[in-house]
Amino acid sequence: MTNRHSCPSPDDYEFETDEISELTEHINSEHAGEYQREDWPDTEAGRAARPKAEAEDDEEDDGDDLETERDLDE
Repeated sequence: MTNRHSCPSPDDYEFETDEISELTEHINSEHAGEYQREDWPDTEAGRAARPKAEAEDDEEDDGDDLETERDLDE
C-alpha cells in the first residue's frame, strides 16, 4: 500500500503525491513562507498541536487587545 501525502496548506490547495520529496518541492515552491502562519499546517496533527486557548481566542477576537496611541503614551 502506498502512502499518499497531501498538501498541508489551510487554503484548500489540492495536491497529492506518493513521493515526500515531491510534496516538499511543492510546499517550497507554492507555499514559501506560509509555514510561519499560525494555522499551518492544516492537518489533524497540526490542529491538535495548537494550544486550545489560542484557537478559542482566534474565534472570539473582538479587537479589545488593540492599544490606542493614547494608551501607549501613558
